[in-house]
Amino acid sequence: MMKKMILTATLIGGLAGLSGQALAAHHAPPHGGCMPGGPGGFGGMGMPFLANVQLTSAQHKKLQAILKDEHPDFHADMEQEHQLHKQIQELLATPGKVDQARIESLQQQIATLHQQHEAAHLQTAIRIHDILTADQLNQIRETEEKVDSLHEQLRALTAPPPPEDDKK
Repeated sequence: MMKKMILTATLIGGLAGLSGQALAAHHAPPHGGCMPGGPGGFGGMGMPFLANVQLTSAQHKKLQAILKDEHPDFHADMEQEHQLHKQIQELLATPGKVDQARIESLQQQIATLHQQHEAAHLQTAIRIHDILTADQLNQIRETEEKVDSLHEQLRALTAPPPPEDDKK
């Protein structure tokens, strides 16, 4: 039992360190400049392990161009989504029959915003993918597989024990 606890603590510490390194790498501006796209840079664009890949100067320039391109105003969209949620809350807090059609309309507007964000993120990730070599993409995939394996091990170690049979 003690070995299991030590292993769990070690894995958690290792994952925290890996996450911290990835986070620091994503927040660090390349070549002393500011990372376009805001905090996190391209890490949230569908390629979270890109910071672990060595890019050529030409790839850096292409990446910077991709990230500087026009992007949707996510802050305005978040405010719009907040207002939509607020409208739903107001409808639910109003005495009388709930206007389900209005709530469904508001839900659809929220879903549309989410779809637009996802589409924009994926288009950026595709453009980034297209500037990487096969070796770089393999390196990203291998890193993702290692992290996935560590997450699976951590879940297995921290899972609650199976219920005991009550037939004793």
